[in-house]
Amino acid sequence: MIMDNFDLLTDKVIMLAPIVAAYVGIAKEFRVPSQYYHLISLLIAAVFVLVPSSVQQTLTTISIIGLTASGVYHFTKKREEQPDGEA
Repeated sequence: MIMDNFDLLTDKVIMLAPIVAAYVGIAKEFRVPSQYYHLISLLIAAVFVLVPSSVQQTLTTISIIGLTASGVYHFTKKREEQPDGEA
C-alpha cells in the first residue's frame, strides 16, 4: 500500500515538474524578477496538488495543450526570424 502511494506520487511529480517549469519560463518572458521564480513554482505546484482530482486532470490537460501550442508557435516564429533564409 505504501509503495503504491509512492509510485502514484512519483508519477505525479514526473508529470507536473515540466509543466511547472514551463509556467516559470512564461514568468521569465514577462520579466518577473528572478527572486520570485521559486515562489511562483511553489504556488503553481500547490494549485495542481491541492485541487480535487478531476480539476487537476482538467488543468493538466489544458496546460499540456496550451504550453505545447505556445512552444510550437515560439519555435516556428524563431525559425522564421532567422537571417539568411536558413530554416
